[in-house]
Amino acid sequence: MKRFFNYTVPVFLLLTLLFSCQKEYETIEVIDDRNVKEYIQLNKINMQEYQGTGIYYQVVSPGTGPEVQYSDKVPALITMRSLDGKYVSVDTFSMANRYYNFLGYYNPEAIRVGVKEVLKKSNGTLRIIIPSRLAFGRNGSGSIPGNASLDITVRALDFSKLVAYEDFTIKKYLESNSLTGFTKTATGLYYKIGQPGTGSPITADSTIVANYTGKLLNGVLFDRAVAGSEATFKLNSLVKGWREGVPLIKQGGSIRLIIPSTLGYGLDGNSPSVPAFSALDFDITVTDVKQ
Repeated sequence: MKRFFNYTVPVFLLLTLLFSCQKEYETIEVIDDRNVKEYIQLNKINMQEYQGTGIYYQVVSPGTGPEVQYSDKVPALITMRSLDGKYVSVDTFSMANRYYNFLGYYNPEAIRVGVKEVLKKSNGTLRIIIPSRLAFGRNGSGSIPGNASLDITVRALDFSKLVAYEDFTIKKYLESNSLTGFTKTATGLYYKIGQPGTGSPITADSTIVANYTGKLLNGVLFDRAVAGSEATFKLNSLVKGWREGVPLIKQGGSIRLIIPSTLGYGLDGNSPSVPAFSALDFDITVTDVKQ
């Protein structure tokens, strides 16, 4: 019995020492809250916490359009940055920041709650800082890394202002790229004729053979048919911008079209290559016309 106690006392002391030396790790809630508060203080942002959730909101510009509901389809421009600066997604003609969906489907949840309960109306801008646990969590989402707290700006657009906004975007695109000589039609199409062509005229019912490139305004190529492998189309089967612009030239002619989404793929875009309400830049050469 004596030997038993002599043996176990050192083991008991060793276990006590091991447990007492174990490090207490901070919870994600503690880490998130510290990072968010430090970020707000460092950047001198005037924000209010929402109902003790750890999410902070700032109305950058109050909404002036209709009140929004979760059941409404809302066009929005959304930019995101991680607080550590390792992830950045901003709307510089990138088009990837354009969204059009039911407000109730927007993610993370803080976006839809913020637009509905804080911004309340369309045609306004809201800034949101979301702790990682309430954003995309430990696994992240796509290119958004895990455990990333986010600084998000949401511009909820008003349908009645969308045409004017898109026209402004096209004008900025032309200016930024030193593109001159374009004519704007009554529908909002911008065009510039390279060669008028000397062959057959083109009508809405024509079948055309063409080579072309189609780009988003950030320069990303989403469609093309190069010389030697031209595409054949029934013109009346194409988007409105083509139906309006291509008949301005004849066979052998070339034209460049900057097409607003109202004359392109509309508010929904054409997933996955054309995001929501995206303007399009086409260079087109018509090599043959078949009436």
